[in-house]
Amino acid sequence: MDIRQRLLAAFELEHKDHLAVIRAGLREAEATGEAPDLVDIHRRAHSLKGAARAVDLPEVEAISHRLEAAFIAVQKGEAVLDAAAIAVVRRALDAIEDLVAWSLQGGEEVEIAGVLADLDGLAGGRNGDTQPPARSMATPAPPARAERRAPRPRAEAVDADSAALVRIAAQGLERLSETASALLPEVEAQAGLGEELRAMRREWRALDRAWRHLRVQIGRGAQLDEGADALDGRGALPALMAFERRFRALGGALDSAHRSHDRLLWSMRRWGGGFQQDMRRLRMLPAENQLGGLGRMVRDISRAEGKEVEVDVRGLEVEADRAVLQRLKDPILHIARNAISHGIETPAERLALGKRPAARVTIAASVEGSRLRLRIEDDGRGLDRGAILRKAAERGLIDADELSSGEEMPLERLTEFLFHAGFSTAARTTELAGRGMGLAIARREVERLQGNLTIADRPEGGTAVTIEVPLSLLSQRLVFVAVQDQILAIPSADVVRLRTTSAESLFSGVGTPMIRIGEEEIPVTSLAALLGMEAPVVPSAERSLSLAVVRAADRRLALAVDRFVATRETVVTAADEIGLDSGRYLGTALMDDGGPALVLNIPGLMPLPGSILPAPARPAEEATPARAHILVVDDSITTRTLEKSILEAHGYRVTLCVDGREALERLSEGMEVGLIISDVEMPRMDGFALLQAVKADKHLAEIPVILVTSRASDEDRERGLRLGADAYIVKTRFDQNELLAGIRRLL
Repeated sequence: MDIRQRLLAAFELEHKDHLAVIRAGLREAEATGEAPDLVDIHRRAHSLKGAARAVDLPEVEAISHRLEAAFIAVQKGEAVLDAAAIAVVRRALDAIEDLVAWSLQGGEEVEIAGVLADLDGLAGGRNGDTQPPARSMATPAPPARAERRAPRPRAEAVDADSAALVRIAAQGLERLSETASALLPEVEAQAGLGEELRAMRREWRALDRAWRHLRVQIGRGAQLDEGADALDGRGALPALMAFERRFRALGGALDSAHRSHDRLLWSMRRWGGGFQQDMRRLRMLPAENQLGGLGRMVRDISRAEGKEVEVDVRGLEVEADRAVLQRLKDPILHIARNAISHGIETPAERLALGKRPAARVTIAASVEGSRLRLRIEDDGRGLDRGAILRKAAERGLIDADELSSGEEMPLERLTEFLFHAGFSTAARTTELAGRGMGLAIARREVERLQGNLTIADRPEGGTAVTIEVPLSLLSQRLVFVAVQDQILAIPSADVVRLRTTSAESLFSGVGTPMIRIGEEEIPVTSLAALLGMEAPVVPSAERSLSLAVVRAADRRLALAVDRFVATRETVVTAADEIGLDSGRYLGTALMDDGGPALVLNIPGLMPLPGSILPAPARPAEEATPARAHILVVDDSITTRTLEKSILEAHGYRVTLCVDGREALERLSEGMEVGLIISDVEMPRMDGFALLQAVKADKHLAEIPVILVTSRASDEDRERGLRLGADAYIVKTRFDQNELLAGIRRLL
């Protein structure tokens, strides 16, 4: 990096600080009606001018010079800092931001002639003869300057390679190298410990054989009348002595192995944990790195719509995973476009309503636990409830009776309509609005990040959209719980507390059991019932309940589970990668035995306000409803466990088999099933052979069979259907909706 590039990098940070202070002063002046600190603002403009001259940005220097002159005129009472003047200053600040971005990243040229003219008018000719030369960025430059200022390919290269390349600090790379260097010898030491343990195993087997032989000799010796003759030099005594020596030697080796194992385990945990933390730190960047240009982008969108918008971006010093920040930029812009098109009024409309002509959009980033929270607010007209309801009725999402009932619909249910693809209340389609896809795309991307997106009214008027996503996708801390015979996981960020209490501590609320925790009364339901499984039997009063109190926004719910299993950090595979319903599940996490646990999406599972919670339990005398029995046959523990979890969550009873032979044996023993779901490629007996055997048996032939396989050729599909398969599903991705639709059709 040459000296000018270093100066530009420093100026990029400095100019943002100056612009932020000037904008904050203008906002405060508008809010309070009092004059801002013009001395400080004038000083900031003067500093900008000098810094721009130092890095050879004459256009920024020219605008800063005129800003300085304008603020001098206001200080001397020669100009008034009214709404129109503030609008001119804001356009000048935006132009400076655009010019700096252009000089660093290239892109479209920036026209500044109009901004300079407006500032000259505001300053009243106070610029004098000392103003620096200025030109429009749209006019041709001298050859030397054109070469210096030509748009660089840097931005293009960054966008193209952003997924593969990342710049990291040398210090961080050094820490990573040191950690790896310390970790590798410990891994090699583990290999040596493994060999030592194998040698101990061989010695133990030899000792076991010797002990069995010795035990026979001792038994015979005990039966002799003359015991001394039995324990002479030719009898059991030498063998006992040898046994003693080998026993003691083995005990010493075992102690040594235990000490070595404990030391190495401690080292592995220490260095492995350090390695993970260093990797996490290397991926973490300030939000400013990816979201710093949002203010300029939103202002550009608003100008295209003929609206005045002041953007306040806060909290960009918080750090999150670079990949997470990168993927959040588009959802934020979709939300901003939606706010500008639907919520923010034109300057004339705002003045008629007694508002400032310039609307305000605030984008605030914060960290709560292990989650990144982004809140996008505007002070526009807010949600048009009537238009949303009419459009929902028009699209068949609600019936006419509900529309005319006069009852106010809960906000959470009302806003759910906005996320339907193609849902729009715009009267006409423009470049920015009317297609009804923006919010749907934003939510889908946020869900892919294992997060959630909600819309609410802003108390002061307008709308607030909240996005919550994990800080990092490397791993999440999960609370594992048992529900019936399944292990499920809940992100710890959604868990308020875990509590074990007696059933008698529950009390009756309005139609649902409640529990009092601190000063709060929280509704209780069973997680099994919430997932559509069979509710547990009502517990006796003295029986303890395991409750996971979860949150979604400001709402709380206590979920009864069978037991708490563990809390640990692990990687979560996103729901869309395996075809899970992202409204109910964030994805899957591998357990210690290699099987998958479904990770719950708590905000998606949380019932809407006013809706009836499922019964947390059923009376003991109530008969269990008959449930269809499905046989799942697959040699992959991950696939069959995943299918079992999904099917049981939808009310089916499931039996698992590892291959076709085991399945056929179970069926031959008289097990009754309503449907068979089978993989094709399995050891011992594959799916085609199982299908053929089932259809050839007159007692089993009527059982529907669904083949779920990665074999997608027309030949394989035709073979399966020819052998009698009732459905053939290709699992390029595990599409649970297609599978469930096929099951419902056949049962």
